[in-house]
Amino acid sequence: MQVDKEAVSAALRAQGDHDRAQQAECALPRTVDTRRDAALLHQLDVDVERLESDDG
Repeated sequence: MQVDKEAVSAALRAQGDHDRAQQAECALPRTVDTRRDAALLHQLDVDVERLESDDG
């Protein structure tokens, strides 16, 4: 599934994790593929299942 980088950083900010949100903005491509970028999302501690359900 593809989501915007802004959706990832917004989800992290909503959890109060502003440092990781900023890391996500710097490290992720504009369009994030949750499968292709799974390792990076894991490093940022992003809950991919929640992100996909929020986007859908």
